[in-house]
Amino acid sequence: MKPFFSLKRIEENAEKRVEHSTLFSAVLFSLFIMLLILPILLFIVYPIFLLFWKAFQVENPGQYFQEIALRYKTAFFHSIESSFYSAVISTVLAFFLSYGIRATGKWQKRIALLLLSMSMVSPPFISSLSFITLYGRRGLITYRLLGLSFDPYYKWGVILMQSIHFACMNTLFFSNALEDFDGKLYDSGRDLGANAFFVLKDILLPLLSPAILASFFLSFLRALSDFGTPIIIGGRYSTLATEIYLQIIGFSDFSKAAAMNILLLLPAFFSFLLYRMSMKKADERNKEQKGKTGLRLDSKHWMNLPIQFLLFFFLLFQLLQYASIFLYGFLRFNKKQIFFTWENMGSLFQYNLSTIGLSLLLAFVASVVGSFFAFLLAYLMERKMKRGKKLLDFALSLPYLLPGTCFGLAYILAFNKAPLKLTGTVWIMLFSLLFRQMPLGSRLASTALSQSPKNLELAARDLGAKPSLVFFQIILPGILPSFFSSVYLQFSQGLTTAGAIIFLISAKYKVLVYTLFDAINRGDYAVASLISGIMILLSLAFSFLLGRVQSLVCRRGVGK
Repeated sequence: MKPFFSLKRIEENAEKRVEHSTLFSAVLFSLFIMLLILPILLFIVYPIFLLFWKAFQVENPGQYFQEIALRYKTAFFHSIESSFYSAVISTVLAFFLSYGIRATGKWQKRIALLLLSMSMVSPPFISSLSFITLYGRRGLITYRLLGLSFDPYYKWGVILMQSIHFACMNTLFFSNALEDFDGKLYDSGRDLGANAFFVLKDILLPLLSPAILASFFLSFLRALSDFGTPIIIGGRYSTLATEIYLQIIGFSDFSKAAAMNILLLLPAFFSFLLYRMSMKKADERNKEQKGKTGLRLDSKHWMNLPIQFLLFFFLLFQLLQYASIFLYGFLRFNKKQIFFTWENMGSLFQYNLSTIGLSLLLAFVASVVGSFFAFLLAYLMERKMKRGKKLLDFALSLPYLLPGTCFGLAYILAFNKAPLKLTGTVWIMLFSLLFRQMPLGSRLASTALSQSPKNLELAARDLGAKPSLVFFQIILPGILPSFFSSVYLQFSQGLTTAGAIIFLISAKYKVLVYTLFDAINRGDYAVASLISGIMILLSLAFSFLLGRVQSLVCRRGVGK
């Protein structure tokens, strides 16, 4: 007879308990992963699938697409043309602007970066509005000051405003790349006798080529999906994005709009792939040069003089642009005379200003929830997932790949019938904003986690630290700044976005960007300027409050 309490039996029972515990943990983790992936499938993959299904749900898809392509070939060509020129001009301009910023003093650099950062809270169509008020047929500078009759409404007006807006963001991107650049390479080239031009051509440009290509393809992608700028100042220069907008708003022909979106998606897809490839190379290059001295430029060199002039006039243009946004609504014109007035404030209240509250609520909820969700998914992909990581990352990137009009139309098709009938409700706008901005948060989270000390996490767990302790002591302090950045960027974009949400607005639920477009369509540029100023001030106020919250959290000692 075997003894009841044998050492072998105790060991066998302990091994079984460990196996059961491990199996139970694995099952719980799998269920948790599925619960996180389910919203991605429902609110990203499913709507996009229906968009393609709707586009090909015709008797003869080949002939149908051929007819669409022939009918809108001019608009398609305009989209490619304006996007290409905007991407080239903005990338080249941004490189020299960032080069000029590196050669300025500290306070000049702060002013320059502050003006450039304003582009983060103002979409391209706001810049187009200021372009009209300053340089239009009755512009403050062209007509009121110089007495010129200038017509900005056509191709080069669209290209110019897109280029200037994207140049601001690209300059901030290049400034970070130059901050991480190994300045010793530049200094060595100068010490060996090479002049500034050859050092720029043979050292700086080759090392920054991945960042330059990433900037170009991202600008091309964003210009391709921009419909606000062509609608406002494009005139007869229609693009495919504007034609899609008019097709949905004017005729509600979803099949044709879906097919047109497929045509727009083809160049957008290739541009996105090339952008991701370039960005990956740029990140690898930054890791190689991380911690270096940074680029130090000789401000007295003759080549810096024209670059400094370029930087000065660009910043002056930006200053005039935002001054016009904040001041034009308080001006009244009588022939050549200009008077200060409060009358336009009264006209402002004729519009539905309740949209401010709804816009703030949607942008806030979408930014906080979206950032938390994106960071959680990024952590699972970076630390836990071994299979399916690339597929999930591609699914998360789809909203950024698709033009805004395409994403909005996909939501109409997906959530217009039971059991998920969300059209006409506030929920469809919230989910659209939340998942449209998801790639931004996911990108920031992945970058932060890649720089986080993974070995330190493993060491803490090997020493017996609880998962909660590892998270609050090691993981959270490293990703918290990126999390706050994600919240702010998603909030500002959610407040000012138009493409993805403009189709989802109902008579009961309207947002501030709709009120802005309503004022522009009426030709009420003074009220439109006031609304634009309100949007920018709301974004800046949120940035200030978020900064205070971040400082408070840091002072209380996250991770201690």
